[in-house]
Amino acid sequence: MTELYVEDFMSPGCVGCPAVREMLKDLSGNLDGEITVEEVDITVDTTRAAQYGIMSVPAIAINGVLKFMGVPEKEELEKALMEELERDE
Repeated sequence: MTELYVEDFMSPGCVGCPAVREMLKDLSGNLDGEITVEEVDITVDTTRAAQYGIMSVPAIAINGVLKFMGVPEKEELEKALMEELERDE
C-alpha cells in the first residue's frame, strides 16, 4: 500500500483543531504507519494555506487535495483515508 500524506491545517486558537488532531492520531494508529500527518499552522505557513484556498480551520488535505473544511465525522475521515489508500494500490 502507498503511504498517505495528510496535512492538518490548524491555528493556535482553533476550537475544533484538537478534535481533528485526536482523530488523525487514532486513525494513523489503525493504519500501521501507512499515514504521515503534518500539522500546518496557518498563522505561520500562510503560503501553503493560500495555495489550498483555506480561509478557516480546521482543514484537512490528503495527498495534496483539500478534502475537509471544519471538523469531519470520524467515519467520514476514515472513509476518505481508506478510499485514497485503495485508489493508490
